[in-house]
Amino acid sequence: MRFGSREWIDALVAALNAQPGLGTALRGLGTTAAVVVEADPPAWPGTVAAWAEQRGGRIARWRLLADEDELLELEPDYVIRAPYRTVKAILRGADAVQAALSGRVKVEGDLEALIRRAQHRGVVDAALAAVQTELP
Repeated sequence: MRFGSREWIDALVAALNAQPGLGTALRGLGTTAAVVVEADPPAWPGTVAAWAEQRGGRIARWRLLADEDELLELEPDYVIRAPYRTVKAILRGADAVQAALSGRVKVEGDLEALIRRAQHRGVVDAALAAVQTELP
């Protein structure tokens, strides 16, 4: 499945919700988050943004946004933003926490709460490993 497509995000959400540690990883965080993958031509020609809401320790719903500016209206608790090449490196095994600390990944929201949950990164890693990902 092509990274960033509706099909890929659906599969990732299903894989995340199947992880037994997801509820613990999400406990104490806000209820909404967005991920913005910034344009990085020619491989990734336009910025893509997705928003999600968690309830009861599961991702209850998500949307692929028509325009990144929708985030102004949605006001997510967290916005995680990075250029495509950084996201691609993380998907291939680069350390996401190090990328955030170095500024290659920008986080809006309670960064301390996210760092405290770094021990739960395996939940995300396992979900990503379960989803067939075709990178441009």
